[in-house]
Amino acid sequence: MIRPVWAEIDLAAIKSNLAAIRAGLSPRSQLMAVVKANAYGHGLIPVAEAALKAGAQRLGVALVEEAIELREAGIEAPIHALSEPPLLAADEIAAYNLIPALYSLDLAEALSLKARTAQVTLRVHLKVDTGMHRVGVQPDQALELYNAVRRLPGLKIEGVFTHFACADDPDDPYTDRQLKTFLELKKALPEVAVWHAANSAAAIFRPETHLDMVRIGIAMYGLQPAIKPSPIALKPALALKTQVGFVQELKPGEGVSYGLIYKTKRRVKVATLPIGYGDGYSRLLSNKGEVLIAGQRVKIIGNICMDQSLVELGDVRAAAGDEVVLIGEQGEDRISAEEMAALVGTINYEVVCQINNRVARVYQN
Repeated sequence: MIRPVWAEIDLAAIKSNLAAIRAGLSPRSQLMAVVKANAYGHGLIPVAEAALKAGAQRLGVALVEEAIELREAGIEAPIHALSEPPLLAADEIAAYNLIPALYSLDLAEALSLKARTAQVTLRVHLKVDTGMHRVGVQPDQALELYNAVRRLPGLKIEGVFTHFACADDPDDPYTDRQLKTFLELKKALPEVAVWHAANSAAAIFRPETHLDMVRIGIAMYGLQPAIKPSPIALKPALALKTQVGFVQELKPGEGVSYGLIYKTKRRVKVATLPIGYGDGYSRLLSNKGEVLIAGQRVKIIGNICMDQSLVELGDVRAAAGDEVVLIGEQGEDRISAEEMAALVGTINYEVVCQINNRVARVYQN
């Protein structure tokens, strides 16, 4: 690490969060750790390994490429592709023993051919659209698809799953409607072994949704999964940090950064930080965001650049090389991903996911 911009990832926090969630599940409910999108920006391989050590039985990804990376790192646990992969991924699904979501007969037929050629049995999970209307087979067509897939040699329908559209609002009755639709289908397919619907929010706030497995994503990383605070104490696993790169003193009325949208109101010291939107630190935080230096909050001023940002130090004493916290704790204060998300009108998921690979990951515990 040459450039002093890094994200500290506390693997003990990830394990602690999973253990706390596991404690609230029934013994029959398996736990899937969702590690898609580079484990929500936390690092695919280290987080997957930590999650499995913490008791997760399965892993969930979005892309076959992510699953291959896990397999090539030596991870042997069941890996689910949570959206149906394209037809051209059939070879890799068979070769790496993946469990794809399935909602079209075309992929099922391609997988059956690969399974017969390789003389293996591939597990699949049917994805049912109970009301999110993103992907999945419609409930009134699910039985027809199930019967068609069941007749194909080399495939085993191990599970059926759905996804809740409004679980982040624990009081929204739409989750009840989706669950009712899903459970009605469950009655028609008693031979299916694994039924799953709950994401982090549902797993924490709606125990009736636990069924045979829960899929834990955002809560595993210690971030709030719902508009209500979690009753389970979650520990944020990620801290985003940099160092002061340069300090200068400006006279009153001086403009800073592109467009000179901020002008100093008095003689003041300004620090340049070597982090910008090219690292995933949103440009929408321009003139809004705050960072911690010497345990005190200082404001981002001017437009955030691709590689640099500026802060007005005020009464804070700082010099080149001093630690700066953009997400996380310093002294007695904390800047959370939720706080940052509120400033730019997004969600905590996006804040951490957009921290890109230009930012070094430093793993602790």
